[in-house]
Amino acid sequence: VLSFGLSACAPVLVGGALVTAVNVAHDRRSSGQVLDDKIITASVKNELRKSLVDDSRIKVNTYNGVVLLAGEVKNASDRVTAEDVGATKDGVMKVVNELKLVDEVSQLGRRTKDKYISTKAKGSLLKLDIEDFDPTRVSITTANHEVFLMGLVTRQEADAVVERIRNLKHVKRVVKIFEYMD
Repeated sequence: VLSFGLSACAPVLVGGALVTAVNVAHDRRSSGQVLDDKIITASVKNELRKSLVDDSRIKVNTYNGVVLLAGEVKNASDRVTAEDVGATKDGVMKVVNELKLVDEVSQLGRRTKDKYISTKAKGSLLKLDIEDFDPTRVSITTANHEVFLMGLVTRQEADAVVERIRNLKHVKRVVKIFEYMD
C-alpha cells in the first residue's frame, strides 16, 4: 500500500509504516531513511511476535539503521533470538541490545511508570534553550526506568539533553545512542 497526501500534515503510509510530513520536515534524516527506519521497526516487532514464545516485553526503535532492543526477556535464548531478528533485516547497520534477563516480566505499574518517564522527558526537552534545537529530533525510549536516546544531534545538544533527562524523577540510567553531526 502506498499513499501520499498533498497536505503538509497528511500522513504517509508506506508498507504499513505511518509517518507524518511534519515529522519528516523536522527530522535531520532523509525522508527515505525515516520511512526505512519505520519499516525496519515494524518488521522487527512482527518477527519477534512470531519468534518468541514467552511473554517477553521488548521495545524496538530504529534510528538511521540502528536498532534498539530494550526491555525484558526471561531467558538468554530469547535475548539472542531478538538480536538475531534485528540484525538480519535489510537496512540494519547495528543492533544495540539492552534487553535485561529477568525471572518475571514487569507488571503494568512499571510499564506505566516508563510511559510517564518518557512523557516527562519529551516535555522537558521543550525547555532547552539551544539555537536551532528541535526536541522532535530526539527519539526517547524508556524501559525499566532507563532512558535510551537516539537521534542525529550536535555534541552540545546531546550533553544538554542528557543533563536534562538524567535529573528527572525515577530515571535510573540514561543511555546515549546518538549519532553526532560534529
